Amino acid sequence: MKVFAKGKIYLAEPGSYFRGPVKIDGDFIVPPRTQFWKDLVVTGRLSLGASSRVGGSVSCSGAVVARGCVVEGELTAGTDQVTVCDGARVRVIRSEGNVLLRPGIVSEEVHGGNILVMGKIHCGKLMGRNTRVITN
Repeated sequence: MKVFAKGKIYLAEPGSYFRGPVKIDGDFIVPPRTQFWKDLVVTGRLSLGASSRVGGSVSCSGAVVARGCVVEGELTAGTDQVTVCDGARVRVIRSEGNVLLRPGIVSEEVHGGNILVMGKIHCGKLMGRNTRVITN
């Protein structure tokens, strides 16, 4: 599938699927309903579009995981913020920076510097220096 580049920002073609591992040197914007069958490595920030799926692990400096996404492996991020939106499923989240978790996410473990939980989530372990839960 095609990936378009403008400077250090890369954009996947809408409706794409990638059979092998993918490595992007820069920021990567992924449109909705994109499929990655293996690992995804992004040296910059990742914006994973709604209802996208990654069959392996994700490595990036920071990420926004949109609603309804599935990451079957670990999401490992650097010092930039990780935001996981409503209804997303990420097996394990590991970040050196801040982690924002929106309502309805499902995860086995979340490791981060500061973790902010915005509503009810389904998570096995939350491990961070500061963890705050805000409910309605």
